[in-house]
Amino acid sequence: MGLFGRRKETLNEKLLREAGLDERPPRPEPPRSVLHAVGVPDGSGVGPKDWDTAVTVTAPALAGDRIEFTTLSNGDLIVGDESGDADLSPLADAVERRVDPPYRAVAERKDGQLWAVAAKRIEVAQIPFPRGDKLELSHNGVEDELLVDGEPSDAAVPRGLEKLGEAVGDSFYVEAERIDGDLWEVRAAAL
Repeated sequence: MGLFGRRKETLNEKLLREAGLDERPPRPEPPRSVLHAVGVPDGSGVGPKDWDTAVTVTAPALAGDRIEFTTLSNGDLIVGDESGDADLSPLADAVERRVDPPYRAVAERKDGQLWAVAAKRIEVAQIPFPRGDKLELSHNGVEDELLVDGEPSDAAVPRGLEKLGEAVGDSFYVEAERIDGDLWEVRAAAL
């Protein structure tokens, strides 16, 4: 902490500020009638335009009221949040009529056996990094800043993360969220 208790701006914050990306406007919540019309799960925090598809599915064997899962390109299905241990194939099959894997999906029980499922295509990368659930890498053309779960880290920058950034430009921001093990959902943007 510096004088008057003000903390130093991180490289990530500086690059995002300079690129005009430092503040994300709040996402407006679409009217519930729109969400229900397209079958987007309530409480997903996103509107219909944020998903690549939304479908309804009859799935009698599923327990609970909400399921989050990711389907990989090879067809593996990784469950993030679920009650019980039922086969999620009916949900994945319905989504895959409209969206090819890999994708992240949220399903919510609507009524009895009827589920609404919304899915968004994602990019997946294998990045060996044992710590954290979220990585952020900023590079301004000269120096790197790596955040692990929002905290600055002096760990070696994973080469896979760096390569993703280099693919979009000399100055970049890469964000990765762990799916499972060494598999990460990744997003990269030039700054």
